[in-house]
Amino acid sequence: MWASSPAKLRDDATYFRMSHWISWTARLLTGAVALLLLRFAAGMDEEWTERHLLPDILVPSDWLVRIVQIERFLLLTIALALLLSVIFRRRAARPGKIWRWVGVAAAILLALPASELAMQWRSGRAGLAWTPTDEPLRQADPLIGWTTIPARRIIDPEFASRPLYVIEAHGYRVETGPLDMALPSILFAGESIMFGKGLNWRDTIAGRVQKLSGIQSANLAVNAYSAGQVYLHLKRELPKFRRPVAVIILYAPTLLVRDLDRNRPWIDRAGRWHAAERTWYLSRLGRVLFPYRTPSAIEEAVATDRRLLRADVAMARARGAQPLVLVPVYQPERPRERALRSAIFDGGRIPHVIVPLDRQWRLSSDPHPDARAHAAMARAAWMRLNELGLLNDMAAVPDSSSL
Repeated sequence: MWASSPAKLRDDATYFRMSHWISWTARLLTGAVALLLLRFAAGMDEEWTERHLLPDILVPSDWLVRIVQIERFLLLTIALALLLSVIFRRRAARPGKIWRWVGVAAAILLALPASELAMQWRSGRAGLAWTPTDEPLRQADPLIGWTTIPARRIIDPEFASRPLYVIEAHGYRVETGPLDMALPSILFAGESIMFGKGLNWRDTIAGRVQKLSGIQSANLAVNAYSAGQVYLHLKRELPKFRRPVAVIILYAPTLLVRDLDRNRPWIDRAGRWHAAERTWYLSRLGRVLFPYRTPSAIEEAVATDRRLLRADVAMARARGAQPLVLVPVYQPERPRERALRSAIFDGGRIPHVIVPLDRQWRLSSDPHPDARAHAAMARAAWMRLNELGLLNDMAAVPDSSSL
C-alpha cells in the first residue's frame, strides 16, 4: 500500500481535531440545556404556578392545571433524553452529520414565517387581536381597537341554537331597537360575556334586568374587550344618554390577562393611553400554550385595573348614574383568584357584587356562560340595585343633560 503523504496526514489530523472539538462543544451545550430544563421543570410546582399563571374566565381552571402538568412532563422528558444522549455518546460527531442537523434547524426557522402567514390567512386576523369574521362583526377603531358594526340583525351560525343579535345604530345590542336616548336607561358594559355571546336577548343579563326593572337596557359590551377598552368605550358612549340610571360593568380577575396583551390599545398604571402593537399570530399561540407572566407584570395589571374600575365608577356618578361592577366567579374559586379579587377591589371601595356560578353553567359547545349563569348574574345585579334604593322613585332620576 502506498504511504499517505504529509499533506494528507495533516488534513486527517485537522479533521479529527475539528470533529473532536465540535463533538465536545455540542455535548457541553446539550448537557447545559438539559440541566436548565430540569431546573425549570423542578421549579414548576404549585407555588410557582400560582405566581406566574393567571386564571382565565373562558378556560376552566382544571384545564390550566393540566396544561402545566403536561408541559412539566414534556420538559422532564426532553431533559432526560438530552442527558442520555450526552452520557451514552461514544463517537465524535461527523461534520457532515452536524451540518445535516444545522440544515434541519434552518428549515424549522424558515418554516416559522411560512406558518405565520398561513395562520394569519386561515384565521383572517392578519395580526389583529380579534377575528373579523366572528359574529357580531366588528370594525377597527383607532382609539379603542375595535367596535361592533352598527345597524345589523344577525343570526350567529356558530351555535346550534342560532341566537339572534340585534345591533342598533350606535352599535349597542338591544331587544328590538332603536333606543330612545332620552329615556331612563341602564347601561351594560363589558366584553362577550356581558354581550351575551351565544344567547338570545331574553336570556342575557341585560335582557333579564330590563324585564325585571321595566327600564330600557342598552348593552354596550363588545366582544374580547379588556378593562382598558371597556373604560375607553364607556367614556365615549355614556354622554350620549340623557338619563342614565345605572351603569353595570362586568369584570372579574379572570379577565386580567387581557390587560397584559399589547396587540390592543391599552392604558398603563399612570393612566396613559398606548396604541396597539402589531404581534405575530404565533406569539398568540405561544401565550395559549405557555400562559405564564412575571409577578411584576401581574402586579402592574392589578394596579391598572383597580385604577380603571375607579375611573369607571367616577364617570358613572358624574353622569348621575349608579355604578355597579358585576363579578362572576366560577366555583370553586381558587386562592389565587380570591387574592387577585381582593387586591383589585381594595376592600370594597369599588361598588361590586360577587356572583358564584356553577362550573357547569357554560354553553354546550362554547366556554361562555349559559342562560343559567346569566340569570344568576341578572338577579344579583337587580337585588343590589334595589338595596341601593335606586329604583324606588324613577321621577328622582335627573336629566343628565342639565348636569
